[in-house]
Amino acid sequence: MALKDAPIVNMLSFDEKEAYNHDRPISSLIRTQLLHLHNAENLWLPPEQRTNININDLHTEKTASEYIQKVTRLLHHHGARQQQQDPSRTKSKKKAKSAKPRKKAAGASRRKATKTRSAKTRSAKSKPAGKKRSSRR
Repeated sequence: MALKDAPIVNMLSFDEKEAYNHDRPISSLIRTQLLHLHNAENLWLPPEQRTNININDLHTEKTASEYIQKVTRLLHHHGARQQQQDPSRTKSKKKAKSAKPRKKAAGASRRKATKTRSAKTRSAKSKPAGKKRSSRR
């Protein structure tokens, strides 16, 4: 594509002071993040280490960011302490699989030959021997 055919993009002016506003009401995305952190706080931290902050009282981005920082710090400290106490909880790294192709099983080629049967042998084996069904009138 030639440069003369490229579409022209008009850049809008951006006011950084307006974008950074601590007093702005929190969005639904931040509300969801608060809910997740609140659940994690109550699930993992012992009651004496929790912040006991009611997330329904957080209405601005500033108060929400302060809560997020506090809970994140507490959860990181709690996780580090648990890892020091029980080092077996760390995940072991899995070994990379080798690129060698697998060998087929010894009887694999024979199984394919015996797998298919003709329609006559299949139908003869599936019907029970004995009295035939009479047709309905």
